[in-house]
Amino acid sequence: MQSLQNMDRKKLTVAGLVVAALFLFFLNILATNEVTDARLDLTENKLYTLSEGTYDILDAIDEPLTYRFYFSKKLAEISPQHGIYAGRVRELLENYAKAADGGINLQIITPEPFSVEEDEAVRFGLQGIPLDQTGELGYFGLVATNSTDDREIIPFFDPGREQFLEYDLTRITYDLANPKKTTIGMMTGLPMEADPMLQYEPWPAYNQIVQFFSVKSIASDADKIDDDIDILLLVHPKVREQKTLYAIDQFIMRGGRAVILLDPRNETARLSPQMPPGAGSSDLKKLFDIWGITFDPDNFIGDRATAVRVSAPVQGKDVIADYVSWQVLDQRQLNTEDVITAQLSSIALASPGGLGVAEGASLKMTPLIQSTQISGKVSTDQLEGEMNPAAILENFKPDNEIYTYAARFTGKVKSAFPDGAPKPEKKEGEEDEEKATADSEETKPAVPHLTQSNGDVNLVVLADSDLLTTRFWLRQQDFFGQRMSQPVSNNVDFVINSLENLSGSQALIGLRSRGLSNRPFYKILELRNAAEDRYRQTERQLTTKLKELEEKLRDMKVSEADQKVILTTEQRRSFDTFRAEMLDVRKQLRDVQLALRRDIESLDTRLKIINIWVMPVVIAIVAILLAVVRRRRYKQKATH
Repeated sequence: MQSLQNMDRKKLTVAGLVVAALFLFFLNILATNEVTDARLDLTENKLYTLSEGTYDILDAIDEPLTYRFYFSKKLAEISPQHGIYAGRVRELLENYAKAADGGINLQIITPEPFSVEEDEAVRFGLQGIPLDQTGELGYFGLVATNSTDDREIIPFFDPGREQFLEYDLTRITYDLANPKKTTIGMMTGLPMEADPMLQYEPWPAYNQIVQFFSVKSIASDADKIDDDIDILLLVHPKVREQKTLYAIDQFIMRGGRAVILLDPRNETARLSPQMPPGAGSSDLKKLFDIWGITFDPDNFIGDRATAVRVSAPVQGKDVIADYVSWQVLDQRQLNTEDVITAQLSSIALASPGGLGVAEGASLKMTPLIQSTQISGKVSTDQLEGEMNPAAILENFKPDNEIYTYAARFTGKVKSAFPDGAPKPEKKEGEEDEEKATADSEETKPAVPHLTQSNGDVNLVVLADSDLLTTRFWLRQQDFFGQRMSQPVSNNVDFVINSLENLSGSQALIGLRSRGLSNRPFYKILELRNAAEDRYRQTERQLTTKLKELEEKLRDMKVSEADQKVILTTEQRRSFDTFRAEMLDVRKQLRDVQLALRRDIESLDTRLKIINIWVMPVVIAIVAILLAVVRRRRYKQKATH
C-alpha cells in the first residue's frame, strides 16, 4: 500500500487511461453482441421506438408472415446515405420480428448481379436503380406475404420517408394480418375515382383510403344504401334527390356512422372542366337542420394567423401576400385529447366553413379542428374570378372568435322525414295514376321507417373537402423513373383516422404521422405578421395620398407654353409637400422593415445561444464545480 502511494502520479494516470480504454473496448464488444436492443430515444415523437399500436398489431397476428428484405451491398458503397438508412430499416425489421414472437419470418437477402435472388426481386416488382455504367442494378425494398399469398411491396425505401418508416411497415403488417376490410360507402361530387372514359387516374387520397378499407361507390341519386356498408363517407356530396337524402337519413337512424366533408367553396370542383356550374359548394341543409348541425354554405372562415403566403398574378403583376383562404394548422388548432387528431401535426385547408350546434339540439359537439382568434367570416363571392389574395386580405376583418372546422357529433337525433319516405317524383309525361301507384309500392322501403335514431349517432363532420386534393397534402417527385410521394400534411390521415375510429379499429391511429418534422418558428411568424400589418397600413396611407394628389392635379389649371408645363408657385409648393410626405412614408416603411429584421435577428440570436452555448456552459460549470469539490476533498485527506 505504501509503495502504491509512493508511485509517480504520471504512471498512475497512464495506467488508469489504459485500464479505461480496455474497459470501453470490452464494453463495446459486449454491447454489440449482447445488448443490441438497448437504446435511448430522445426524439420528441419517439421515432425510434415502436408504438403501442404496432405492438397491438404484432400481437394480433394469427398466422406467420414472411418478410423478404432486399438490399444490395454495392448500393451502400456508392451511396452511404442509403447504406445508413438500410441499417435503420434492417434494425426496425428485426425489432418487428422479435416483438411478433414468431409471427414474422424475416429473411435478409443481398442480391448479386444476374443471381437467382435478383430474378426474384425483379419478379416481385422491386425497383432497381443503376449503380454503374455496366447496367448493374441495386435493390433496396421489401416483399411481405401471408399464408394465402396476399402480397404487400415497398419497391424502394426512400430515405425521405424515414419519418414514416414505422407507419409503412405496420400498415403492411396490418393489411396482411387482416385481409377482411371494413366496407366504406363513398358518395362524392368530386372525380376521386379512376374514370377510363375521361382518362384520368384515381386521386392519391382515394388510393390511400382503399389501402385500409373496401370502398363501394354510391351514386348521388341512389335510393338506398346497401346493408353491407359499415360506414358512410360523403365527400362534397351533390345530393338533389329527396330519395337519396332519405336513404342517408335512414342509414344514420339505424345506427349508421358517417364521415361527412362539406365545403362552402371547393376550389377543385369550381375550376375543374368536368364539373358542372355551381359544383363549388355543397351542404346537407335538410338533414342538418333537423339533426341540429349548423353550417353556413355562403361564407368561408379566413384566418390571419394560419394563412399561407402565396404569389399570385394579379392584372399582370405578381402579388405576394398571405392568403387567408388557404390555411396550414398545427397542433395548437387540433384537439390533442381526441383519438382522431391526437397524433396529427399539420392540417392544410382551403376556404373552410364553420360548424356548430343549433340551439336546443340534442347533439353534443366535440371540436377536432379550430381556427385561431384572428379569424372571421368571408363571403365566398370574393373567391370568384381571378385569385387576388391581397384584395381579400385588405378587406379581411377578424371578429375575435374561434370557429370550428371539424367536429365529432354524438347523441340522439330525429329523422328529417317524420312522415316516412318521400313520394317518388312524377316522371315527365306520366299520367297513369295506377302506374304511379304501382311505382310507389315498388319504392317502399324494405325496412321499417325510423322516426328517430336507434341510440346515439356518431358523425365526424369537416367543413372542407379541398384537403383531399393532392396539392394540399402530398409532394410528388420522380426518382429514377419511380414516382415518390412525400406527405406534407396530415389531411388524408385525418379522414382515415376518422373512418378507423368509427369502425372500431384504433391500432394504427397512434402511428400515423408520428414523424412529421415541420417545426415552424411561431414567434418569428407572429413578429413578421405584426410588422407586415404595420407595413400594409402605411402602404394604404401612401396609396391614399397618391389618389389625393391625382385629384389635386385634375383640379389644377395648368397652362402650357412652348410645349412645357408651367407650374404656379402654389402648385410647386403642393408638389414639394407631397414629395416630403412621400419621403417620410418611405422612411417609415424602411423603419418597419428594419425593426422586423432586428426583432427576428434578436430572437434568432437568443435561440442560437440557447441551443449552442447554454448546454455546453452548464456542463462546463458542473465539471468545474465537481473538480473544485474533489480538489478540496483531496486537500482535506492530504492534511489528515
